[in-house]
Amino acid sequence: MDRKVKGYNIFEILVVLIIIGILMAIVIRPILVFVANQRLNQAVNMIVSDINTAKVYSLSKSNPAGIFGDANGSTYNLFINIDNNCSFNQGTDQVIRTVTLPSGITISADFFFLFDRKGYPRNAICGLGPGSVVLKNNFDVYKTICVDRFGRVRVENGSITCN
Repeated sequence: MDRKVKGYNIFEILVVLIIIGILMAIVIRPILVFVANQRLNQAVNMIVSDINTAKVYSLSKSNPAGIFGDANGSTYNLFINIDNNCSFNQGTDQVIRTVTLPSGITISADFFFLFDRKGYPRNAICGLGPGSVVLKNNFDVYKTICVDRFGRVRVENGSITCN
């Protein structure tokens, strides 16, 4: 009696696994880039929203409001400047919210935005001044958030300076 064994041998299984591995290697990088870009967009939208929130707080409250973030961490603070000294003091200023950026997003340098009662941005020495913050993801894609001297906010893609 001639009996045939039905099923797959080890060689056929290895060929299928190698083909799946090659397809995964081709597909995985674009997926990772897409996810990193979406996290960068999310972080930009969070900061732009909080800049506008700080401007609204400044227009409606008696004290200026702003946001402050440092390059060493992945968080920033939305705060009300109680002592009106144009700087963020952890002990005296009222922190409205501390926001953590999505994973893989870094801040290029410390940033500080403060708005006066008319909605104009102030710098760290209480003079009128525009500002910017540069965010970067794991694949070195940059987005810059620019606040001009009138308090208007815009986002520039792929640039590390405001034009």
